Amino acid sequence: MLTLLVCASLLLHVLTFIAIRALQSNIQQQESRHQKDKQAYESMLSSILEELREENDRLLQAEPKSGKPRTETAEEDKPAPAAEEDIAPESDYAPPQPIEEEDQVSMSNLGRVLQLHDQGKASAEIAKQLGMGKTEVELILLMKKNG
Repeated sequence: MLTLLVCASLLLHVLTFIAIRALQSNIQQQESRHQKDKQAYESMLSSILEELREENDRLLQAEPKSGKPRTETAEEDKPAPAAEEDIAPESDYAPPQPIEEEDQVSMSNLGRVLQLHDQGKASAEIAKQLGMGKTEVELILLMKKNG
């Protein structure tokens, strides 16, 4: 009877060891998958940041050079209040008239990207059509893929 109990205990220990090894390999696979996803997100974000830097550089180069830096809240930039009769129109600006449109449900960029992707369009084509960055579209698709 003792040998039977020892054999059963040995068998249970072996099965437990096999289950532990299977769980350990499963955890290692999940960790490696997580690392790959993390690297993909980091590379995607770094390319987005690089695009933003390039766009900022282009905008800064296109901005007219002036002697003093522009600030929104500086008091000296604000015009002095004038009397009502001295006010003259500075430009021919007229505010846009509201356009009467039918009630339509507007779709966010996320929804439009996913819809165009479901139609089988490539990420570069989607980005061009929506006026977005290619990496931004790829990031949205990657986030959808990973849930």
